[in-house]
Amino acid sequence: MINTTELQKKLYPVLSSGALIRIAGRVLYHINREINRHTERTSFLVMKMADYCGLKEENAKRNLVFLSLFHTLGFFREDMVFNYNPYTSTIDYFTNTPDVESKYIFASYYLEFMTPIHKDARALENFTAPFNKSNQQTSYLDDYKSIIYLCARVSDFVYKNPDRPLPENLDDLAPGMMNPKYIEIFTKLNAHHTLEDYIRDEEYLTELLPFVGSMEFSKDECIILEKLMVYLLDLKSTVTMSHSINTSCYALSIASRKGLNIDELSILFSSAILHDIGKIVTPQRILEYPGKLSPEDMGIMRYHVNHSKRILKGLVSDEILQNVFRHHEKLNGSGYPQQLTGDQLTLTQRILTIADITSALCDSRSYKGEFSKEKVLSIMKKMTEEGELDPELMDIVEENFDDIHQELPLLQQILKVDFSYVLTNYNEYILNHSSSVQNNSIEDIEEIEELDDVEELEEV
Repeated sequence: MINTTELQKKLYPVLSSGALIRIAGRVLYHINREINRHTERTSFLVMKMADYCGLKEENAKRNLVFLSLFHTLGFFREDMVFNYNPYTSTIDYFTNTPDVESKYIFASYYLEFMTPIHKDARALENFTAPFNKSNQQTSYLDDYKSIIYLCARVSDFVYKNPDRPLPENLDDLAPGMMNPKYIEIFTKLNAHHTLEDYIRDEEYLTELLPFVGSMEFSKDECIILEKLMVYLLDLKSTVTMSHSINTSCYALSIASRKGLNIDELSILFSSAILHDIGKIVTPQRILEYPGKLSPEDMGIMRYHVNHSKRILKGLVSDEILQNVFRHHEKLNGSGYPQQLTGDQLTLTQRILTIADITSALCDSRSYKGEFSKEKVLSIMKKMTEEGELDPELMDIVEENFDDIHQELPLLQQILKVDFSYVLTNYNEYILNHSSSVQNNSIEDIEEIEELDDVEELEEV
């Protein structure tokens, strides 16, 4: 077996923290464009406010803008408790009711545990509560909350009232909800309607995106952001998230035995993490359909590689982009989307293809259980004989299958996250508001017949 502990120490993030944050933004955009645009408008205004306010905490501007970029994260998540669909087009961000409040509570716990800003995320805990000077704490978190809330109110008003200027007194937007100190600051910054006109014309992106792209975090914090990239897939499909983790691990096991150096392994690992990022665009009914897909749905499924390329373009190296785009190509030209042949595919791309297929066959999916070792190897050897897979890499898989399988849970620790903190705290909030929660029990779950036709496996 390979030394997984030593490998984990040597692996390093290939992508910058700014690139990872921008990719995350594009992922959320493809879940709900309206929420994403609201968030971007808010973040631009927050950035301008941060410049003016001269916040004293270390990395205050960076962390505040980061927090604003993800403060709506709870709205991108399906919530059966409150019967909320993240694909809706009519969203109320500000009602002081458990269903809306819960979105910010979830974001607070999620961002504290899953991102480098940690405790700064607690600024969202009372996001929809009115401003109360007598009860105001002296913590900088109150300032963060007040700034983001005010900017979010402005963003929402401008979007819903394209032909109306902001009221002269911003307090009229939400009487008693905003800190007068920040109302005064924003009013100065918005003299002659400068800021509101800027966001109406969407010119704000020319300033916001470069700033986000330049955000710097440490190496360890970048590793946290890589995990965030994987777990954002869970907003759409838990199966896709788990598959991305396992594919990344199988890729490391195979590539290490092939003798790739640490630079090559790090590039491969980042490529594997992102290889199915485009499935965030694929309808959930297709991603987790418990049976054989129609030709039309299979075509939609296969288009995920194009979505991945669009999401990643301009934010990753061309090598990573091509690794992701080509992970369904086969050596004999039978793959997709370009029907490339072996002489056009790099060793890294061939490894990623085999790792992807290994995960598809070994993992339990919505339409199949785990395949046995014998069945997995039989399928992959047949594909190799037909000229689809690299025979040298297939020999590595066959000769080391048991060890590779045992290494999986060890390598998973690189990307695995104990999500219990988030769920425990969020569930406690839900229980405390049980009188407001709808009774959404799941009934009449149909028995699923396992799909035995290997040709229907999208990864194969």
